[in-house]
Amino acid sequence: MSLRIVPAGASLSDIAASCDGVSLLSYNVLLPNSGDGWWVFKYYDGETPDAARSWSHRRALLARQILGTGADVVCLQEARAESFDADFAFLTEAGYAAEIHRKSMLRPATFWRTGAWEGVYTRHTDKVLGVILRARGKPERVLGVLNVHLTAGPDPQRRFRQVFDALDQLRKDLKRHGVAPEDAAVVVCGDFNAGPAGSATQHLLAGGTVDADFREPGWPDLSLSSKARQHAFSPFAEVYQQALGQPPVTLIGSQVAGLMAEGQPTERLIAAIEAMFERFAGADGGMDAAAIDAWIQRINRAPQRGSEHRKAAAVLAEAGRSVLSREDFVGVYRSELSEGKIWSVQHDLQSCGLLPEGARVPYTASLDRLYHTIGTLEAVAVWDPLTEARRQELAATGLGLPNVWHPSDHVPLGAVVRWGS
Repeated sequence: MSLRIVPAGASLSDIAASCDGVSLLSYNVLLPNSGDGWWVFKYYDGETPDAARSWSHRRALLARQILGTGADVVCLQEARAESFDADFAFLTEAGYAAEIHRKSMLRPATFWRTGAWEGVYTRHTDKVLGVILRARGKPERVLGVLNVHLTAGPDPQRRFRQVFDALDQLRKDLKRHGVAPEDAAVVVCGDFNAGPAGSATQHLLAGGTVDADFREPGWPDLSLSSKARQHAFSPFAEVYQQALGQPPVTLIGSQVAGLMAEGQPTERLIAAIEAMFERFAGADGGMDAAAIDAWIQRINRAPQRGSEHRKAAAVLAEAGRSVLSREDFVGVYRSELSEGKIWSVQHDLQSCGLLPEGARVPYTASLDRLYHTIGTLEAVAVWDPLTEARRQELAATGLGLPNVWHPSDHVPLGAVVRWGS
């Protein structure tokens, strides 16, 4: 059966039923802002109505998207433990069982249809949730699922260890359930927080082995392992790479052209940040406690809230003074930008009426992937996460995600796989 791309809105469960397969969905949903997660509103363009940024609106969109696929297994990233049951009650009410990772704030959570699958074992490793499922009525069909939300930023060593250790634990867990590694059907999916090109995680999954001398392109002097590491399963294939011939675009944002160049703020952006400082600074040319509170209230909707406030407070504490200088203020925003928060900086400028004018240009990344073991599983269909009309709308407006009709900065990945030989 040839691998086909099915349009957004197509039922993955219907396709799975037609080929006696299993349907899968992976989705970084962006942290639910039902309780905490107050900062999610900053991911949206400032012109977006507050109602569209609310969890009730986002939850309704997620329910429509996820339930519409009818997927047998749903792997979510960025679930919140404190409100998990209420946030995703629409899935449990639709007949899914669930497991959420026991650690961290942004947790992976895996759901499966209880009418078709039985959860037989769960393993919690570093930012990876492992679940072993057995098909009801077909006990010989055992599926290992690793739902990942790997460490972000310049830490390829930890990302590599997270995937390798999870694979090694899954090997042991499957063996205890009577499944040899070479016979195992395994899916690895989620947010890898790095592109696949040259990454150790891609090299390990697709090639099976990462040697001690392997280096990632961005860190040519950094050893990822003191010795060769090899997983025990058959090699993995990424379903979108198979279907499209290239990694999928999974994160879609936008920024005003000319604000960043080669990862650094341009003079134009620094000038806008300095104008924001002038908006709140006093006659003495500095920002006292009242001015800082007014600034934070404007950008974060409450005083003494957010990373901007924490960084400003740390600067003042280290300097032993109570007034924030222009240099300090720009330094806070340089730090925000170094962490990849152009979306947040743009929001702050827009909320102050100081966002420079210019065309919106997209920024995209391939952070999410969906792998399956070759031989034991065969990809049948890949789900297109966006309709052509929605793509044209994004291109025409220059605005990225999330927005009124999409609840996350990521798009969902979906596939149908069937058992191989």
